[in-house]
Amino acid sequence: MLSSANQIAKTRQHAYTTTATRPCMRPLTSSRSLPRNHRNNAAHATAANIRQVNAEELEAAIAARDKPIVVDFFATWCGPCLLLAQELEKVAGELGEGIDVLKLDVDQNADLSTRLQIQGLPTMIFIGMDNNKPALRTEGLLPAETIKNIIKNEL
Repeated sequence: MLSSANQIAKTRQHAYTTTATRPCMRPLTSSRSLPRNHRNNAAHATAANIRQVNAEELEAAIAARDKPIVVDFFATWCGPCLLLAQELEKVAGELGEGIDVLKLDVDQNADLSTRLQIQGLPTMIFIGMDNNKPALRTEGLLPAETIKNIIKNEL
């Protein structure tokens, strides 16, 4: 069904280190554990080139891409995912229309998440323009500068 999903399933693990010591696997019990400015739903970013998609929209976007794509697999209950959303907004703001950032909620798209073996959150998959080059996959929270370096140097 998802030929593009098969392409990103053959991802290569990226050697960049993350700031998280282990993936976020359980929900937050309260929004009080986050700073006040993180209590809004930051997983739903607002930049023009950041949009939330489902599995079908993801495949269509990958097939029709005309610029690199960063796919952020997130969950609304995941604290590091909320922090990553802010970092992605910085990246999208700085790189502008040169990149698309797609966000996919793993709870709403469990089938695709299972097929792509998304286990640790947040997980990002970087898809370049070259179909012969495998996509790049990272797990954990990365700062905006590291994300920009991956986009500029690896895609």
